[in-house]
Amino acid sequence: MVYIKRNAQNEIIDMQFSPKSGYEYCSLYDPDIKSFIEESQNEELIKKILKTMDIEMVRVIEDLVDILVDRRLILFTDLPEPVQNKLLFKRSIRENLAPESSMIDDDEVLNF
Repeated sequence: MVYIKRNAQNEIIDMQFSPKSGYEYCSLYDPDIKSFIEESQNEELIKKILKTMDIEMVRVIEDLVDILVDRRLILFTDLPEPVQNKLLFKRSIRENLAPESSMIDDDEVLNF
């Protein structure tokens, strides 16, 4: 999650990855975020954003594997054993701890 602070002209002046007083939630895919990043050229900030997006992509890839297996386009056993073990382990944790939770928000659409 990304939280932003805007100035009087409604321009982003700061961005944080946890809630803070005076900051509002903003989708990472908001075009204003992209502009802010490009203008600031803050390497540390860019690395944090890429790391956040990489973590989200892992879940997308897991879902893609599930779809391919469900449609019998690949067999789960075609995957290397370490990959199978990781997928099964993560799936079991997710189902036991938070079956309804998802890292993917339906309203997150790229506008780049």
